[in-house]
Amino acid sequence: MTTPDNAIQILQTTYPTAGLPALRDARFTLAAGDAHLDVTITDGDVAFVPPSDEGAFTFTVTPADWARFTSEPPPRGYTTAQAMRATIGWEAVTGDRTAWAVNSPLIDGILDVLRQAQTPRPPRNADPAPTPGRSPIEGSYLTIPVQDQLQRIYVESSGTGQQTILCLHTAGADSRQFRYLLEDEELTRRYRFVAFDMPWHGRSDPPSDWAEQTYQLTTETYAATILAVMDALDMERPILMGCSMGGAIAIYLSATHGDRFSAALALEGGLGNPGRFVPWTNHLSVDHSHFLTSWVGGLIAPSSPQASRAQTLWGYAQSGPGVYQGDTYFYSNDLPGLADDLGTATCPLWIFNGEYDYSATTEMSREAAERIGGTLVEMPGFGHFPMSEDPAVFRSYLVPVLDELEAAVSATPSSEELA
Repeated sequence: MTTPDNAIQILQTTYPTAGLPALRDARFTLAAGDAHLDVTITDGDVAFVPPSDEGAFTFTVTPADWARFTSEPPPRGYTTAQAMRATIGWEAVTGDRTAWAVNSPLIDGILDVLRQAQTPRPPRNADPAPTPGRSPIEGSYLTIPVQDQLQRIYVESSGTGQQTILCLHTAGADSRQFRYLLEDEELTRRYRFVAFDMPWHGRSDPPSDWAEQTYQLTTETYAATILAVMDALDMERPILMGCSMGGAIAIYLSATHGDRFSAALALEGGLGNPGRFVPWTNHLSVDHSHFLTSWVGGLIAPSSPQASRAQTLWGYAQSGPGVYQGDTYFYSNDLPGLADDLGTATCPLWIFNGEYDYSATTEMSREAAERIGGTLVEMPGFGHFPMSEDPAVFRSYLVPVLDELEAAVSATPSSEELA
């Protein structure tokens, strides 16, 4: 059990400060199980002292929640401080929530050190082996009209198969999340993979007056963009594979434009979650790049490889200001209002869900599968970013579904055979 005195001693000797941004002066209280202490920041120096009533806020983890956080393996929602905030609710933070958001990466690090001192985590899964030499991925720009506006969109592709798999990235990220699939020698012999960055994301352009706009993605614009890319690239009934917000729109399109797709694979797919829209992802007082890596970091499974985890979070650190928040407008505000009117999927639909995902939980994915008419694929030990956080293990879930889909297509008589 970690006591207040030994918690302070542990942190004074082992808390890492490398990688943190410049810290503003602050004082706040952490109540982590039986250990209560104040964190003070003065001229960039972090110190740990006995608790007082002077802090800007208090972050509270009850003894019961601390026991979950320090268990091995921890349950969903108890892998990081941010995960616990999402799971416990706002009662975990009393006081100035903006000050909490400013210091959230620091809180993540502090609680992780205390957890490691009490219950060391086992080694993560092995990092993917880098492949020396030139990647087979090819990239180019596509300038096309979307809802009467020209958009310059970055597209990358790989593979020689006849069937195309069109990949959609998560909120605030870009198509680099699919690089492991686009470099998979066996899969790229069977399929042609195409991935693109949504406007405002990655290497695609925002509008020229982006600094004078508040970006908000709507379901209508999202669907129109995907269909416009398909038309421009002459895609005939690709397999649609999207993750997170990409998984949500894949479910939507399976019900509204299912005839355009051979199948839809919704990774971490659901019909929206209002809790993911928060002001601090686009707030002048908060460094959104650091906050976002903390905000989404708890969605990654504790067993996922360190290198893949780091690269996934790096993509979020590079997100443009307000882009993640604009994406969560679609996921949290716009789509949920349309979900009740959706019919059933008119193409085969699989919804994949990782155990540690508290943004699109297994329960949310199961509900979507039952309502829209899809097959749920549960992935124990997985998080919110299967294709990027642990690509080798994700492959073991993806390939059987692709095999099943391929077998179903082979068993269907062609129009010539029917004639």
